[in-house]
Amino acid sequence: MIIAFHRPPCPECTALTTLAQIIPGPSGFDIRTFKCPACNCFHQRLVALGDPMKSPEITGWPHGELRAPN
Repeated sequence: MIIAFHRPPCPECTALTTLAQIIPGPSGFDIRTFKCPACNCFHQRLVALGDPMKSPEITGWPHGELRAPN
């Protein structure tokens, strides 16, 4: 599975950053560290974690045809 995430621009030079690290934050959040490949600036963002059971990709699963084996 490929998970897309927002890559913010560098606050110093506006180049596209790369994700360097994810660490657990306060309940329901991650702290993501981004690095700028152009100027080597690091910055962090607090990111709210979504409930995977409320994701639009799985809304049909509970009502699908998948059943336990007989």
